Amino acid sequence: MFAATADRFNVAGYKPANTLEAQVALAAKVPGLKAIEIHQTDLTDMKPKEFAKLLAKHKLACSSVNVNVWGDAKYMHGAFTHRDLKIRREALDEAKKAVRIARALNCPGVGLWLGSDGFDYPFQSDYTIQWDLLVDGIREIGEYAGRKVNVGIEYKLKEPRTHMTVGDVAKAMLICNEIGRDNVGVTVDFGHALMSRENPGESVALLARGDKLFNVHINDAFREWDDDMVPGTVHLWETVEFLYWCQRTKYKGWISLDMYPYREDSVKAAGMAIRNLNSMWKMAEKINVPALKKAQRSMDALATQEVIRKIAFSGR
Repeated sequence: MFAATADRFNVAGYKPANTLEAQVALAAKVPGLKAIEIHQTDLTDMKPKEFAKLLAKHKLACSSVNVNVWGDAKYMHGAFTHRDLKIRREALDEAKKAVRIARALNCPGVGLWLGSDGFDYPFQSDYTIQWDLLVDGIREIGEYAGRKVNVGIEYKLKEPRTHMTVGDVAKAMLICNEIGRDNVGVTVDFGHALMSRENPGESVALLARGDKLFNVHINDAFREWDDDMVPGTVHLWETVEFLYWCQRTKYKGWISLDMYPYREDSVKAAGMAIRNLNSMWKMAEKINVPALKKAQRSMDALATQEVIRKIAFSGR
């Protein structure tokens, strides 16, 4: 969010490149922002202890260490699922590095968004072998992380591959069930859920059934692509329902801004996002839950809407 925000049409970015120190300083300017997420590759030139001091200086925590195994050309044909054992081991080693950084920063978990693991054309992949390699790799990272570090699988339908192997909440849960470890769960990204034609609130409810909601990424999108916009600017009602289910399932983890303010001021965009989230969180708290549950028993859409509309519309 506080870097150059490049895209495939402007690989140099729309803003000047910032050092890690400058990015943390910008984050600290955002009212209400309490923590940041990083990638293990962000600390290539800085030791975890030095980064911990930098965070302490700005009174920030680290909420997740995400694994970057997609930003290098060697992963063009996969990372955890690469058929070259050497490259696959390098990817797993990068994930283990993220675990060690998380331990050093007293961070609750690592995030696995496996962007390079997927396929682009029919018949390109042996789906059975690819799935086996993916599950084996995530299991290895879960075992390495142990009880004190959670491993959150972040699913996404597409991009950079036309089909990502972990493309929806059901596949993410299937992996968790196959692995069967308490510290392996899921990171829900609101925009990714929209891309997968999910109702994000339902995805939260499903993951909560198995206590597998480990982290939340919030943003907004027009559903067809990972637009990473300010929360609440497009899907207001779906976001309120998403937060309602976070409340109802007693989610206690972080809610992180996964946004790309390409042409907007990063600090202002983050500030607006937090203000929007605070307002929508309060809207969700105002819902008359007993009345809603009663209306839901009838499955009458208008009956449920009569309850919900009161948190936004005044008068009749």
